[in-house]
Amino acid sequence: MSDSSTGKIVDIRLNVARRQPMSVVESAEVKEGEGLVGDRHAEAGSTRQILMMDKAVMDTLEVDAGQLRENITVEGVSLFGLKEGQTLKVGDGLEFKIGELCDPCDNMDHIRPGLREKIDGQRGLFVTPLGSGTVSLGDDVTVG
Repeated sequence: MSDSSTGKIVDIRLNVARRQPMSVVESAEVKEGEGLVGDRHAEAGSTRQILMMDKAVMDTLEVDAGQLRENITVEGVSLFGLKEGQTLKVGDGLEFKIGELCDPCDNMDHIRPGLREKIDGQRGLFVTPLGSGTVSLGDDVTVG
């Protein structure tokens, strides 16, 4: 994992249907308090709007992009150790509030036996957008 507080978005995916491949996009519209437009988890009031993942953790776990059902993958910034309520600034000022850690489900063992236990505490963080705008591949990500 990286110790840096600045990184970049390296992958964006929309979860369009349960247990179906995620749609890979170069940019996505973000709606304040709801999530990524077109993602099935975009819902006002939900604490599970956007799943953000650290690429270094994915590399360590040897999982491919999209396998963990993550929406936004960042590289160069460590997400772990961040506290609920902290913010991440993305691109030209779009902010996301850090929410809860994503607990691994039984589906992790369908990817690879034993992955659920191995990924515990590292699956990713749920974030909520504090404004509307667009996120794009290559956008800077900074711990606020």
